[in-house]
Amino acid sequence: MSDEETEVEYEGTLSREDIATHFETFAENLRESDGFDIEIGDEAVSISPPDSLEFEVELEDEPEDDGVERSIEFELEWMRTDEEDPLPESKEFEE
Repeated sequence: MSDEETEVEYEGTLSREDIATHFETFAENLRESDGFDIEIGDEAVSISPPDSLEFEVELEDEPEDDGVERSIEFELEWMRTDEEDPLPESKEFEE
């Protein structure tokens, strides 16, 4: 097992409708499946979250030169099982 952190990240601009669809698909998979693929940018990653997860929601206002940027982040955490493959090398996708 590697001691290096890896991540697959996507950042882009989508409509509220498209974002809601992503959340709905994820929520449906989380409820009904022991394991499923999640698409992040051009990458599909298989995950198998356990029945109980750590859950965090963060709402933040951050001053910028041209105003205040508001962000909300949702985070789920669990210990990766032997059935889950390690993530590929760190990748960042942007639109």
